[in-house]
Amino acid sequence: MAVTVRVTGAVALLTLVFAVALPAAGADVQWAPLAPLPVAGPAFSVTNDPAVPGTVYAATTGSGLLRNVDGKSWHDIGGSSLPKNLWRVAIDAANGPKGSPPIYVGGAGGGFFKSLDGAKTWETLNKGLSGRALNVRSIALGRGLIVIGTSDGVYKSTDGGKNWQAMGLQGFDVSSVAFAKYNPPLIILAGIDGANNPGSRLQGTQDLSGKWVPLKQGVPGDLVVSAIASGPVHTQDNLRTLFAAGSGGVYKSDDDGQSWAQLAGLPAQGFGSLALSPVDPNILYTASDGGGGTSGGVWRSTDRGGTWVQISTGLATKAVTALSVGADSPATLFAIAWDPDKPAVLPYLLSDTQAQPQGSAEGGLCPEGNSDCPPLAASSPGVVASFPVVLPVPCSSPITSASGTPSPGASAEATVAATAPAASPSASGSIGPSPSPSCPPSPPPGRSPRNDLPLGIALVVVGVLLLVLAGRFLIVRRRREIPAEGS
Repeated sequence: MAVTVRVTGAVALLTLVFAVALPAAGADVQWAPLAPLPVAGPAFSVTNDPAVPGTVYAATTGSGLLRNVDGKSWHDIGGSSLPKNLWRVAIDAANGPKGSPPIYVGGAGGGFFKSLDGAKTWETLNKGLSGRALNVRSIALGRGLIVIGTSDGVYKSTDGGKNWQAMGLQGFDVSSVAFAKYNPPLIILAGIDGANNPGSRLQGTQDLSGKWVPLKQGVPGDLVVSAIASGPVHTQDNLRTLFAAGSGGVYKSDDDGQSWAQLAGLPAQGFGSLALSPVDPNILYTASDGGGGTSGGVWRSTDRGGTWVQISTGLATKAVTALSVGADSPATLFAIAWDPDKPAVLPYLLSDTQAQPQGSAEGGLCPEGNSDCPPLAASSPGVVASFPVVLPVPCSSPITSASGTPSPGASAEATVAATAPAASPSASGSIGPSPSPSCPPSPPPGRSPRNDLPLGIALVVVGVLLLVLAGRFLIVRRRREIPAEGS
């Protein structure tokens, strides 16, 4: 009887372990729907407020700039000062000269706008912008510097947007701009998604020279670029990793954009959004609209793009057109999806309990020239002697899918072409092997990128072994309790 009780207790303990551990191993985080946006066209920019966790801004096509502070309702914070058709919203993490984080907005034909008092008042800053340059599709903030990507190339301002100077790539539709290096020598990247192709739709320039160089190493020449993003500096290797998303997938660079590797673990389709944790360089997210179908969604990586997990549970519509992540832990994400059939713009909130960012955000970029901003971390010391540097090619890209798809961001943006001097249609092209000096190894067909057993399977194996040992113990014990014959 005592043996039976012990075995029963062991089985109950194992059952309890499985009940607790297995759901945790296989459970997925789930998106929660927010109040729908009051617009009939897709939204391409959503931004977490760096100063107020849980607050989010959305740049919309049809309803201007909206803010949500409680997850329930959206409020128009642009009023008559902002146009109703917007591409982009960006917020600096540091307080501006009036004590609030500056908010910057790019209009779909209306130009550039700024608020220094928490969206109470707005300035229209278009001196030096005209024609298609008023279609401000991307905003990159630097130290005492603002760079914008427009439907007529790249422009820069060193006085908070009061004056703009052309910075090259005029005549090209620039979907995204980003800083690869903030400290001298400055390196800025630009992505193009229009029909025109200047040799490569991924371009780089150094020290505001305006001389752009096609970035081709590891990048297909016909890649349609939808988004570029740079993460915080990684303390272990002093690198500021760069990512580019577009028609052929997601690409990564660890050498300031000189060479790129296409990342494995993602479906062979177009990706239009990137969201990098501002505190932890290991954590990043990417989103796809799936060409307007059910193959879209959101994917997460916690190892700087080495492996990916899809996190789309709860997204009633998976055509995600905008994505943002905050600096808190667990990471708070906002996503916006587009349902053209209704039509409806559907925002979602996610507290990603399976991503625990470690670190602290940089103190802000101070594009207004604030003198009290802390220094930025250096990155990639000694890499850039001249730009670009041709590096050896020891491996090939792990993804070699044959058919590219139009850029998800650019294809959706065509829906508002009638309301602004909008972008040219995206080009599509085939995606082939892409040599890269930093690409990860490709796993054999049918194998996962890692050889580790999933936690649930490992627990089952351990449980079976424990049950076998318990059974052998029971058999041995019973044999000892049976009297020997003739005793």
